[in-house]
Amino acid sequence: MGIYLSRRVFPIALCLSAAVLLVLGGTFAQAKNGTVGLDGDSVLAKMAGQFNVATDLTGQITFSIEENGLHLKLLQGDLMVKDGDHFRLDYIEPGTAASSTIITDGELVAHYQAGTPRPRIIHDPGQLGLPLVTDLVLSSLEWLSVGGRGFLAGEEEYLERMVYAVELEPVENRPDLWQNTVFWIDSTSYLPLRITGLGTPFASIEFKALSLDANDYGQIVGMVAELVEMGPEEARMRMDLARFDNNVWFPREVCVEGAGLSIAQQFTNLDFNVTLPDELFYVEEFEVLRTAFAKGTAFLLARNYHSAVKEFEKIVAIDPYNVAAHSNLGYAYIESGDEAGAIAEFEQVIMLAPKDPLGYNNLAYIYIDSGIYLQKALEMAEKAVELSPGNGAFRDTLGWAYFKLGDYEAAVGELTEALALMGDEAAGWDQATVHYHLGMAYSVEFRIVKAKEHLEKALNLDPGLTQAKDELRRLEKLGVSDL
Repeated sequence: MGIYLSRRVFPIALCLSAAVLLVLGGTFAQAKNGTVGLDGDSVLAKMAGQFNVATDLTGQITFSIEENGLHLKLLQGDLMVKDGDHFRLDYIEPGTAASSTIITDGELVAHYQAGTPRPRIIHDPGQLGLPLVTDLVLSSLEWLSVGGRGFLAGEEEYLERMVYAVELEPVENRPDLWQNTVFWIDSTSYLPLRITGLGTPFASIEFKALSLDANDYGQIVGMVAELVEMGPEEARMRMDLARFDNNVWFPREVCVEGAGLSIAQQFTNLDFNVTLPDELFYVEEFEVLRTAFAKGTAFLLARNYHSAVKEFEKIVAIDPYNVAAHSNLGYAYIESGDEAGAIAEFEQVIMLAPKDPLGYNNLAYIYIDSGIYLQKALEMAEKAVELSPGNGAFRDTLGWAYFKLGDYEAAVGELTEALALMGDEAAGWDQATVHYHLGMAYSVEFRIVKAKEHLEKALNLDPGLTQAKDELRRLEKLGVSDL
């Protein structure tokens, strides 16, 4: 039915919305004075001064991974960290003398396996089977060092030490944030020994020290602590923390447990505040991928689909597991007239991301637009709506599938719901397509007044929608009213 209908196949780069993440680095609300000669502000400020987060370091690391009680891996390697988010791990594969390397810049991971000149690009470090727990540790220490404002509620005792209980007041524009958070801060070392009331809408988190090491002056120089995430599947991270030179805190050992999986890491021969050359962390493929994705997205926006195809083909050749690139390549193919290529790409998207509705929706629309595999298209459209019931565009695809299969009543219901979900904020051409579909559904039911109404709305929103113009002209020639 032409280019306008194929617009219903969405590129990921153009339809992702920004996600809002709650992090522990926010600004606390206004403080109130406490009752024991100090106030919450000064206690939290003193706590923040006790931590220098390790950002540049080298050392040796030993991994031990177990699942359901069965030992899976024992690996040893050399660890380098630069600027806190660039990691490099050089290790020997078990049973071989060949060296492998993992490099991450905090977003992408390159895994250079023994004997392979090009890395495997990984978007989820967990896919390695060799998770870098180190970044979790650094993150934990970083948010423990955050200073802020709070209400000093009083004194308590924890692990036979006197602690200040500091309650954090909710942020004014986010009454749910920090609503029940309490820090128990050691009165001598000003280190947090327990934190409760942290969390997200899906899980609550608690930090607590389990045991302490103190020097002759009563200053804490080490602690065993754990973070517990209490949700549908409880997970916990236990850390044996030590204070090194310049008040740098870093774990000697970390163990993460959850869902039958246990990952232990031991750190030895640690050296901090080292200077590491950028070349150790450089991955050429990272630069190529980011440049090609930016150019490909720009070409999509400019409707230069043939050039977009070249950029996204370059990406999937380097990174065959890149779901966004496969999806955008499929979109570029369909707009370039390569239907077979588009089908192959969206099939790949579904295989790589079976819980992502976009692949199902896009492949369903291609089938519908081509008039092939309509029953399969209906099933895929239903799957997309099941995974994302509030998406008006996916409802439109489902309604159009019903229309093509002759179930006009179901089509009207889904298409009406699609318009309601989209609202006025949706793109004009997007709304125009749904109005056109709904006009067609009313037309075949001989509800001519309603059909004309939606066809005219479609043309008002997108005057170039020739299919709507043709159908409206046909109905006007008939000169009939609703039956």
